[in-house]
Amino acid sequence: MKIPVILHKEYLVHIEEYEDKLFGHIDVYRWNKTVKKSINNSLQQLFNLYGRDIYALHENTQDNKHRKFLEMLKFKLYSTEMGLDGLTHQVWRKQINTKEII
Repeated sequence: MKIPVILHKEYLVHIEEYEDKLFGHIDVYRWNKTVKKSINNSLQQLFNLYGRDIYALHENTQDNKHRKFLEMLKFKLYSTEMGLDGLTHQVWRKQINTKEII
C-alpha cells in the first residue's frame, strides 16, 4: 500500500514497503530545475528519516522518459525481475551514501 509522505505543490512522494525494501513513488505535476532540486531534497529527507536505500520500480522498460528520470535522480539499476504478470520489471536503487543534491 502506497503511503503519501511528502506533499508538495509540484509533486507528491509516496512510500511503500515490500520485502524489507523501501520503495518510493513520485507523482510530478510540474517540472523545472527548482522542482528537481526540491525532489532531491525530499529524497534526502527520506534517507534521514528511514536510514536506508530507496528503491523504484520501472515497469515499462520501453519508457525512456521514466528511465532518464531515475538516472537523473541518481538511481542505479539494481535488478530485473519477472513479475506475476509475466512481464519484465526493473528495480532501481538510490543508495543512502549517494547523497548528491544537484
